[in-house]
Amino acid sequence: MITVQARLRSPKEKARALRRQGFIPAVLYGPHLEPVHVALAETDVLDMFERITRSTMVELRADGEVFRVFVKDVQIDPITTKFLHLDFYVPEPGRPLVLAVPVRLEGEAPGVKAGGVLEVLHNEIPVEAPPEKIPPHITVDVSKLGLDEAILVRDIPWPEGVRPLLPAEDAVVVVVPPKVEAVAAEAAPTAPAPAQPEAKPAEKPEKKG
Repeated sequence: MITVQARLRSPKEKARALRRQGFIPAVLYGPHLEPVHVALAETDVLDMFERITRSTMVELRADGEVFRVFVKDVQIDPITTKFLHLDFYVPEPGRPLVLAVPVRLEGEAPGVKAGGVLEVLHNEIPVEAPPEKIPPHITVDVSKLGLDEAILVRDIPWPEGVRPLLPAEDAVVVVVPPKVEAVAAEAAPTAPAPAQPEAKPAEKPEKKG
């Protein structure tokens, strides 16, 4: 968990004016909480996103109040790519939360060294867990993965209290053999000769009486 500083703000404060001052407007909400409007320094926001994933719990401190939150939504200017607004979700303490956790690979698969191709079938896995137990990522070790081998959901060492919501037999990562393009051994068939017109039988001359 990382800590980020913010300040409480009035909903009447203009978002554009805040951004000109170097702040990013944001709102906090949850099932047990009225929306709380805050502003974060843009530099702190940039630093935060370099250190977290969508499943990282963040401790947000605002004017003496402490909120434990997850990033819910991010609005970015399509031209400048600067942050416009952030939504933070405040989960209810102790109540299980469903969240998609990103997959992070570790190690080098022997199957890849043998010429295979590593395919990630799930870049993230939905889980259910108490908010404080949701991991920022799921580490999948591929250092023993050979050709035609896969790591299934059930093969992952899940933290205590974290329940994956995918079937246990679902493959997360697999090493497949390289695709070999078949080369035709036989020559291409020649085009069939055009059909010849059927010869008509010669007409017999008429007998003169």
